[in-house]
Amino acid sequence: MRFIASFATLLILAACATAPPPGAELSPPVSPAAAAPSRAAQLLAAAGGANAPTRAEIEQVLGPADIARQDGAGAVLTYRFEHCALLLLFASDARNALRLAEAHASARRGGEAMPSLDQCAGEAPAR
Repeated sequence: MRFIASFATLLILAACATAPPPGAELSPPVSPAAAAPSRAAQLLAAAGGANAPTRAEIEQVLGPADIARQDGAGAVLTYRFEHCALLLLFASDARNALRLAEAHASARRGGEAMPSLDQCAGEAPAR
């Protein structure tokens, strides 16, 4: 009896694992626009690099910061979105231009999952 039940179970599982008919798609196509990172995500990813964005470039894309502080040769901008907050740290380069040195994302409410920079940057256009 166990053999028959096991054999029947294997047949059912094999039927579920068959290939889709020809011409059927396995997953919906992803549009190139959806797959490409947003401009804000691209800028945040360049933090600390030789081509790091300037403070003006960040403010052009994200708008004015909710909290801005400048001390000496550095600055800090904080953006608050619906589900996350961005903390952006700027340092002066050799030509005295403030460039993005670090970018950190955090959850807005306790108990929420920590968002990635890309997820947080995705909320910027809705602001």
